[in-house]
Amino acid sequence: HLSTSEPKTCVSISATKPLIQANTSTMMDAIVQFVRNALCTAKNFNILGDTFLYDPKVTAQYYAFPPPLDQTTPLEIFISITQFYAFVAITLSGYKIITSSGVGKLQLITRLVNLRSTSKEEEKKKKDGDKDDDKSSDAASSSAARRLVNQSLLDESDQASRSFFVGVNVLVLGLAFFWLFANSFHVTDTDWIGGLWGLIYALIVMEIALVVFLYYMVKDAGSSVRKSKRMEEFAKKMESKSKGLTPEDVGSITVEEYGWLVDGWSPFWADGAGDNATILSAEGKMLTKEEEAVASRIDALSKKVGSDVPDKIREGARTALFEGYREYVYLVLNLLAFYGYFACIVTEYYPDEATKPEYVHAILGWMTNADAGWLGNAVGDFAWTVEPIVILSSPMLAGYMSPGEKKKEKSE
Repeated sequence: HLSTSEPKTCVSISATKPLIQANTSTMMDAIVQFVRNALCTAKNFNILGDTFLYDPKVTAQYYAFPPPLDQTTPLEIFISITQFYAFVAITLSGYKIITSSGVGKLQLITRLVNLRSTSKEEEKKKKDGDKDDDKSSDAASSSAARRLVNQSLLDESDQASRSFFVGVNVLVLGLAFFWLFANSFHVTDTDWIGGLWGLIYALIVMEIALVVFLYYMVKDAGSSVRKSKRMEEFAKKMESKSKGLTPEDVGSITVEEYGWLVDGWSPFWADGAGDNATILSAEGKMLTKEEEAVASRIDALSKKVGSDVPDKIREGARTALFEGYREYVYLVLNLLAFYGYFACIVTEYYPDEATKPEYVHAILGWMTNADAGWLGNAVGDFAWTVEPIVILSSPMLAGYMSPGEKKKEKSE
């Protein structure tokens, strides 16, 4: 049964971000994940079992593998291709998360914080010199902008630390896929790369990484639902602010609320480190321009808040709620997969039915090792076949839920 056991490929992306980005790479990963687990599910249930897909002699017509690799069927060849894709794609993804979104981003933020520290005295002198010429509204906007930039740097620093930790787990998850790839060719029936126990240890590493992703799924799901509620309350508050934000509003505005008001704020340090020498030398100017832009927009908001702002915030609230519930769906599917693959591992540690402890019998649902192993593997593969369908259909569902799309459909 272990020939089709495989941990999740997309959780490394979806669980490390508040939402699934509808980019080409992620969509391709989801498609490959669907194909891989669908093929594994077909093998579990022996679908098309009387066709060439299950005949190792067909494989032998194209290449003569040595025993026991000569038992590899065409179906296992197809599965191995998708597993090798996961090995390469997920490993590279983990490396990029660690270096760019993790270490590189922390280094960038550290440099920016140092720049702000060294220029603090200059800003103070400038502020004292221009004190009599500054308008109170401009001073309030500038003060709020500095505070928002500082808080954003702190928030993104925390996000970078999380990205580094998640990236490490993604990296080991990708590397472990090599044993699954080898297992499809029956390499684990030999003593190469650790044999069967090499595969078991790889699965254990993947299960440990999955625990981390499950934790972030719970955290992100709850965070998105709570964010939706906050956005609804903030939208209601903004309905009475058509003439602009009050000084109290400007003084208490948060990074999150500012992002809602301007329909999304993504400063350059949120994207991670830039490796361009020109960018590195211009970071100080970029930081200053970003702060000035924030101050300018806050000053504009203090004079007028667009009539469409509350509606846009409510639309964002619905999107956040959808993302939160979707994350709970991912959580359920991954819990099923985690338990299923965990059962497969347990059966290898307790092969003797007669000497199995009672708690192990309970974990396996009082099934025999063969039944528990097959069912656990089947449940895991099926759960991770459903998940990419949810990922691929999310943009369409989110678009359908958008009031703008509904109005467009009515007009047509």
